[in-house]
Amino acid sequence: MSFFAVLFALIIEQARPLARGNWVHAGFREWARWANRSLDAGKPSHGWIAWTVAVVVPALITLLVHWSLWSVNPLLAFAWSVAILYVTLGFRQFSHYFTDIRDALEEGDETTARELLAQWRQVDASELPRSEIVRHVIEYSVLAAHRHVFGVLVWFSVLAALGLGPAGAVFYRMAEFVSRYWVHKSTSTAGEGASPCLAIGRHPRLGHHRFCARPCHLAGLCGRGEF
Repeated sequence: MSFFAVLFALIIEQARPLARGNWVHAGFREWARWANRSLDAGKPSHGWIAWTVAVVVPALITLLVHWSLWSVNPLLAFAWSVAILYVTLGFRQFSHYFTDIRDALEEGDETTARELLAQWRQVDASELPRSEIVRHVIEYSVLAAHRHVFGVLVWFSVLAALGLGPAGAVFYRMAEFVSRYWVHKSTSTAGEGASPCLAIGRHPRLGHHRFCARPCHLAGLCGRGEF
Protein backbone atom coordinates (compact mmCIF):
# COMPACT_ATOMS: atom_id res chain seq x y z
CA MET A 1 0.00 0.00 0.00
CA SER A 2 2.95 2.34 0.64
CA PHE A 3 4.01 2.01 -2.99
CA PHE A 4 0.58 3.06 -4.24
CA ALA A 5 0.47 5.95 -1.76
CA VAL A 6 3.76 7.24 -3.19
CA LEU A 7 2.53 6.68 -6.75
CA PHE A 8 -0.75 8.56 -6.21
CA ALA A 9 1.01 11.40 -4.37
CA LEU A 10 3.54 11.84 -7.20
CA ILE A 11 0.78 11.83 -9.82
CA ILE A 12 -1.20 14.47 -7.93
CA GLU A 13 1.94 16.50 -7.29
CA GLN A 14 2.76 16.47 -11.00
CA ALA A 15 -0.80 17.50 -11.92
CA ARG A 16 -1.30 20.14 -9.21
CA PRO A 17 2.03 21.07 -7.58
CA LEU A 18 2.04 23.25 -4.52
CA ALA A 19 3.10 26.75 -5.47
CA ARG A 20 6.12 28.42 -3.94
CA GLY A 21 5.12 30.11 -0.69
CA ASN A 22 2.02 27.94 -0.31
CA TRP A 23 -0.02 27.73 2.89
CA VAL A 24 1.58 24.42 3.90
CA HIS A 25 5.12 25.79 3.85
CA ALA A 26 3.89 28.99 5.47
CA GLY A 27 2.53 26.79 8.26
CA PHE A 28 5.92 25.07 8.57
CA ARG A 29 7.61 28.44 9.00
CA GLU A 30 5.09 29.71 11.54
CA TRP A 31 5.33 26.50 13.57
CA ALA A 32 9.15 26.60 13.56
CA ARG A 33 9.11 30.30 14.46
CA TRP A 34 6.62 29.74 17.28
CA ALA A 35 8.65 26.87 18.76
CA ASN A 36 11.80 28.97 18.63
CA ARG A 37 10.27 32.07 20.20
CA SER A 38 8.11 30.33 22.78
CA LEU A 39 10.41 27.56 24.01
CA ASP A 40 13.97 28.79 23.47
CA ALA A 41 14.81 30.73 26.63
CA GLY A 42 18.56 30.65 26.17
CA LYS A 43 19.63 27.33 27.69
CA PRO A 44 20.79 24.27 25.70
CA SER A 45 17.96 22.17 27.12
CA HIS A 46 15.45 24.71 25.80
CA GLY A 47 16.81 24.21 22.29
CA TRP A 48 16.20 20.46 22.56
CA ILE A 49 12.69 21.05 23.86
CA ALA A 50 11.96 23.45 20.99
CA TRP A 51 13.30 20.91 18.46
CA THR A 52 11.20 18.11 19.96
CA VAL A 53 8.04 20.19 19.85
CA ALA A 54 8.73 21.50 16.33
CA VAL A 55 9.64 18.11 14.84
CA VAL A 56 8.36 15.21 16.93
CA VAL A 57 4.93 16.60 17.83
CA PRO A 58 3.75 16.98 14.18
CA ALA A 59 5.02 13.46 13.44
CA LEU A 60 3.16 12.05 16.46
CA ILE A 61 -0.04 13.84 15.47
CA THR A 62 0.31 12.42 11.96
CA LEU A 63 0.78 8.94 13.42
CA LEU A 64 -2.23 9.22 15.73
CA VAL A 65 -4.44 10.38 12.87
CA HIS A 66 -3.18 7.48 10.75
CA TRP A 67 -3.96 4.91 13.43
CA SER A 68 -7.38 6.43 14.07
CA LEU A 69 -8.27 6.37 10.38
CA TRP A 70 -6.93 2.84 10.02
CA SER A 71 -9.20 1.65 12.82
CA VAL A 72 -12.18 3.08 10.91
CA ASN A 73 -11.23 2.11 7.37
CA PRO A 74 -7.81 1.31 5.83
CA LEU A 75 -8.78 3.31 2.75
CA LEU A 76 -9.05 6.44 4.89
CA ALA A 77 -5.55 5.79 6.24
CA PHE A 78 -4.36 5.31 2.66
CA ALA A 79 -5.86 8.65 1.65
CA TRP A 80 -4.19 10.27 4.66
CA SER A 81 -0.81 8.89 3.57
CA VAL A 82 -1.34 10.24 0.05
CA ALA A 83 -2.26 13.67 1.44
CA ILE A 84 0.79 13.79 3.72
CA LEU A 85 3.12 12.74 0.91
CA TYR A 86 1.58 15.34 -1.36
CA VAL A 87 2.38 18.20 1.03
CA THR A 88 5.83 16.91 2.04
CA LEU A 89 7.10 16.02 -1.44
CA GLY A 90 8.08 18.91 -3.68
CA PHE A 91 9.56 17.73 -6.98
CA ARG A 92 7.77 20.35 -9.06
CA GLN A 93 8.81 23.13 -6.68
CA PHE A 94 12.30 23.13 -8.16
CA SER A 95 12.11 21.10 -11.39
CA HIS A 96 10.64 23.98 -13.41
CA TYR A 97 13.67 26.13 -12.56
CA PHE A 98 15.97 23.39 -13.81
CA THR A 99 13.95 23.00 -17.02
CA ASP A 100 13.73 26.75 -17.71
CA ILE A 101 17.46 27.30 -17.11
CA ARG A 102 18.33 24.30 -19.31
CA ASP A 103 16.11 25.63 -22.11
CA ALA A 104 17.65 29.10 -21.81
CA LEU A 105 21.17 27.67 -22.06
CA GLU A 106 20.24 25.54 -25.04
CA GLU A 107 18.98 28.70 -26.79
CA GLY A 108 22.17 30.56 -25.91
CA ASP A 109 20.32 32.99 -23.63
CA GLU A 110 22.77 33.09 -20.72
CA THR A 111 21.27 36.32 -19.36
CA THR A 112 17.91 34.66 -18.77
CA ALA A 113 19.65 31.61 -17.30
CA ARG A 114 21.49 33.84 -14.82
CA GLU A 115 18.27 35.64 -13.88
CA LEU A 116 16.46 32.33 -13.30
CA LEU A 117 19.34 30.98 -11.21
CA ALA A 118 19.39 34.17 -9.12
CA GLN A 119 15.62 33.97 -8.63
CA TRP A 120 15.81 30.30 -7.66
CA ARG A 121 18.69 30.50 -5.17
CA GLN A 122 18.41 34.18 -4.16
CA VAL A 123 22.06 34.81 -5.09
CA ASP A 124 23.92 37.18 -7.39
CA ALA A 125 24.58 35.25 -10.60
CA SER A 126 25.08 38.24 -12.90
CA GLU A 127 28.76 37.50 -13.58
CA LEU A 128 28.74 33.71 -13.67
CA PRO A 129 30.11 32.15 -16.87
CA ARG A 130 28.18 29.42 -18.65
CA SER A 131 30.22 26.61 -17.08
CA GLU A 132 29.52 27.91 -13.57
CA ILE A 133 25.81 28.26 -14.31
CA VAL A 134 25.70 24.61 -15.38
CA ARG A 135 27.66 23.52 -12.32
CA HIS A 136 25.40 25.43 -9.93
CA VAL A 137 22.23 24.16 -11.59
CA ILE A 138 23.36 20.53 -11.34
CA GLU A 139 24.50 20.96 -7.74
CA TYR A 140 21.32 22.71 -6.60
CA SER A 141 19.06 20.31 -8.50
CA VAL A 142 20.65 17.23 -6.94
CA LEU A 143 20.49 18.80 -3.48
CA ALA A 144 16.86 19.83 -3.97
CA ALA A 145 16.00 16.31 -5.14
CA HIS A 146 17.55 14.93 -1.97
CA ARG A 147 15.59 17.30 0.27
CA HIS A 148 12.24 17.25 -1.47
CA VAL A 149 12.05 13.75 -2.94
CA PHE A 150 14.55 11.09 -1.85
CA GLY A 151 14.68 12.08 1.82
CA VAL A 152 10.90 12.11 2.17
CA LEU A 153 10.47 8.80 0.32
CA VAL A 154 13.15 6.95 2.29
CA TRP A 155 11.89 8.05 5.70
CA PHE A 156 8.29 7.40 4.70
CA SER A 157 9.08 3.92 3.37
CA VAL A 158 11.14 2.83 6.37
CA LEU A 159 8.68 3.99 9.03
CA ALA A 160 5.63 2.86 7.03
CA ALA A 161 7.14 -0.64 6.93
CA LEU A 162 7.20 -0.52 10.74
CA GLY A 163 3.50 0.35 10.86
CA LEU A 164 4.00 4.07 11.53
CA GLY A 165 2.19 5.28 8.43
CA PRO A 166 3.30 8.62 6.96
CA ALA A 167 4.91 9.81 10.21
CA GLY A 168 8.37 9.34 8.71
CA ALA A 169 7.65 11.79 5.90
CA VAL A 170 6.54 14.46 8.38
CA PHE A 171 9.46 13.76 10.73
CA TYR A 172 12.01 14.13 7.94
CA ARG A 173 10.40 17.20 6.39
CA MET A 174 10.09 19.01 9.72
CA ALA A 175 13.57 18.01 10.93
CA GLU A 176 15.20 19.12 7.69
CA PHE A 177 13.19 22.31 7.42
CA VAL A 178 13.39 23.35 11.09
CA SER A 179 17.16 22.92 11.38
CA ARG A 180 17.76 24.77 8.09
CA TYR A 181 15.28 27.52 8.96
CA TRP A 182 16.75 28.09 12.42
CA VAL A 183 20.28 28.34 11.03
CA HIS A 184 19.06 30.78 8.38
CA LYS A 185 17.18 32.98 10.85
CA SER A 186 20.01 32.94 13.41
CA THR A 187 22.50 33.90 10.70
CA SER A 188 20.30 36.78 9.51
CA THR A 189 20.08 38.06 13.12
CA ALA A 190 23.68 37.31 14.09
CA GLY A 191 23.93 40.42 16.22
CA GLU A 192 21.35 39.14 18.69
CA GLY A 193 23.63 36.48 20.15
CA ALA A 194 23.89 32.74 19.87
CA SER A 195 20.73 30.67 20.25
CA PRO A 196 20.38 27.07 21.49
CA CYS A 197 18.12 26.50 18.49
CA LEU A 198 21.03 27.52 16.26
CA ALA A 199 23.18 24.90 18.00
CA ILE A 200 20.47 22.30 17.34
CA GLY A 201 20.31 23.32 13.69
CA ARG A 202 24.07 22.86 13.39
CA HIS A 203 24.17 19.67 15.47
CA PRO A 204 26.14 16.97 13.56
CA ARG A 205 23.32 14.45 14.05
CA LEU A 206 20.26 16.68 13.84
CA GLY A 207 21.31 19.40 11.39
CA HIS A 208 19.95 19.51 7.85
CA HIS A 209 23.29 18.15 6.53
CA ARG A 210 22.73 14.88 8.39
CA PHE A 211 19.06 14.54 7.47
CA CYS A 212 19.93 15.13 3.82
CA ALA A 213 22.95 12.85 3.88
CA ARG A 214 21.40 9.65 5.23
CA PRO A 215 18.63 9.31 2.62
CA CYS A 216 21.10 10.28 -0.09
CA HIS A 217 23.48 7.53 0.94
CA LEU A 218 20.61 5.05 1.00
CA ALA A 219 19.62 6.18 -2.47
CA GLY A 220 23.19 5.92 -3.74
CA LEU A 221 23.60 9.67 -4.12
CA CYS A 222 25.39 12.41 -2.30
CA GLY A 223 25.52 16.19 -2.24
CA ARG A 224 26.42 19.20 -0.19
CA GLY A 225 23.90 20.92 2.03
CA GLU A 226 23.13 24.57 1.54
CA PHE A 227 20.16 26.70 2.46
